[in-house]
Amino acid sequence: MVNYKIRCEVVRIVQNTFKCATMGQTFILGPRTPEGMCARAYSAVYPVSTAMRFSEEISWEQGRGYVDVMCPDNDVVYRLTRIKEG
Repeated sequence: MVNYKIRCEVVRIVQNTFKCATMGQTFILGPRTPEGMCARAYSAVYPVSTAMRFSEEISWEQGRGYVDVMCPDNDVVYRLTRIKEG
């Protein structure tokens, strides 16, 4: 069974009302909210990152193996990609 690490990068900031993200900010996702990441944003990316961790491809991927997820506050877009090692 595959088990990828997932990179989560801020790729677009629409408004950043709560000043919780900066362009290019990157996190490696796991079972807990990464230090410095907004808990509300993590709650949005976590289900998608879990699906990506354990599969080679999911039906809602965009482009070449990535998924863009909008923060629940509709102001920051996070791009999730698999880290393929080896």
